[in-house]
Amino acid sequence: MRPAATLVATLAACALLYAGSTRLARVVKLNLTDSMPLGLYLLRSAAIAPGRIVVACPPAAAARLGLKNGYLLAGPCASGVAPVLKYVAATGGSRIRVSASGIAIGGRALANSSAHRRDRRGRFIPRIADGTYRLSKNQVWLYSPAPWSWDSRYFGPVWKSQIVGAATPLLLIPKRLQ
Repeated sequence: MRPAATLVATLAACALLYAGSTRLARVVKLNLTDSMPLGLYLLRSAAIAPGRIVVACPPAAAARLGLKNGYLLAGPCASGVAPVLKYVAATGGSRIRVSASGIAIGGRALANSSAHRRDRRGRFIPRIADGTYRLSKNQVWLYSPAPWSWDSRYFGPVWKSQIVGAATPLLLIPKRLQ
């Protein structure tokens, strides 16, 4: 484990002990993936809006493939995976345009949003079909600007009921320490 990861894990354990000892209904999410900034995030209930960071359980088929291929860890979601930490790129009523060049929401292209055809080990990665999608009022589009992020570019929209909570950065590890 990298020194920064060890530090974050130690701080996460301390934060969980603190939250438990003060009987606060807070949950801390530790992110050690490349798809979002490394560090600790405080989970809470909040309105789901574009730009907000959330923790969500991916759709079952995407979760199974993600676990099988090592993109996701095992965890408490109904599908048996750990929830993912992503930005909400769009909510109900939004128009999403998916193409080989990437994702556009309301005509605005998202950076680094094109889906890879194969993963880093050369395995084929299924992705959502090209086209224009309109999100229902109970759906969100999850996104990370990290080029290899396992998000809606591969599995499409997520139901709001799959969102565990909103996440606020609590302690982020600077890039120079990673």
